[in-house]
Amino acid sequence: MIIHISNKTKKIFFYLNQLKKYPLLVIFLIISQKISGESVAEKATFHRNYIIATLRLVQTMAYNFPCDPYPECLPPDPEKKIKDPGLHVTLYRKAKRTYQEGIVYFYEKNYVNAYSKFLETQGVIDKLLEYLSQQYIDRAELMLREAIEKKNPNEPTDMSVVDISIDYGPNSKQRKYFAKPMEKPVDVRNYDPRNFHWATNKYFIEQSTQVGYENLEKSKRARKLAVSLQTEVSKTKDITPDMIVKRIDYYKQSIELSRQAKKNAEFIFALKYPYDNYPLHNPFGKTEKIDEKQGEVPSLHGVKMNWSENPYVLPKNLHPIFDFRVPEKWHVDTVDLRGMRFDEEFDRMIKFRYIKGKKPTEILEDKSDPKPTKPIPDL
Repeated sequence: MIIHISNKTKKIFFYLNQLKKYPLLVIFLIISQKISGESVAEKATFHRNYIIATLRLVQTMAYNFPCDPYPECLPPDPEKKIKDPGLHVTLYRKAKRTYQEGIVYFYEKNYVNAYSKFLETQGVIDKLLEYLSQQYIDRAELMLREAIEKKNPNEPTDMSVVDISIDYGPNSKQRKYFAKPMEKPVDVRNYDPRNFHWATNKYFIEQSTQVGYENLEKSKRARKLAVSLQTEVSKTKDITPDMIVKRIDYYKQSIELSRQAKKNAEFIFALKYPYDNYPLHNPFGKTEKIDEKQGEVPSLHGVKMNWSENPYVLPKNLHPIFDFRVPEKWHVDTVDLRGMRFDEEFDRMIKFRYIKGKKPTEILEDKSDPKPTKPIPDL
């Protein structure tokens, strides 16, 4: 019977035989030289699995933020958007096509060509994530900045985070008014009860601000590590596949941390403006009547309806696309950080795309962006 001994096993026996004569030299060789028998098929399999998981993750990012600065970078005409969907969508589609070419070779067991195509795909993904990670950082920074400032500068009752810390701290006079015992009808309340939430939410607003900026700084550092890998490679040597995987992982970490920073900004908005979701609970879908200002049906992404009759508003966990507390322009970010595509959620939750026949509630006005007359399939 013939016993086949692999090259890896032969190397191990060789080092064991030499260990008796030259122990120090053999130990040095084992430490400095990695004994690896990984085949091209194994490498192709690893990169195939890695790429498909990454493409699944990147798809949402690319379509939520197709170019930079978004949305100004897109053509206003819906028909032109088909031909010019944005740089990030174009790169994503290129990566998908290249991966498809590689998977065909992989199924044919042509692992050399498959491995080559998978590496080419990773190069495209690496470039795409380089752009996206910077955009995520920029948007997270702007969103946090707006969250700690006044939402409406012309509103006297609105406050920034610094104003909240000063006026509603433990030793502030406003807090003393809240704590003062009163006896009706002798004592008259000398403060607006709608301001009480500033005191109760002060600590959580400050903590969310702190954690948000900590996450933003970590995101910047992760991206800096990814970019620095390129500078570490010598001019005469190409970047290795392992380094590309490492760079992609750093970019993904950066984006995830930026998403966490956006989540903190979303929480700040929710704590600062708890009454802004009143139209979702009012039977007429209107804003609250305050003093002489009458309530009105608000517009959300260009659409007006009786929001209290929208069936998707009812669940306990409110979908972020309905959250009036967060400025409308940041809804794409709050939807994205939950791993969802904004355009799909808008069509499903607000335009009732999958509900056939009579709609749950009448759309009173629709000024949302028009759709292409004959949209082509995603390439």
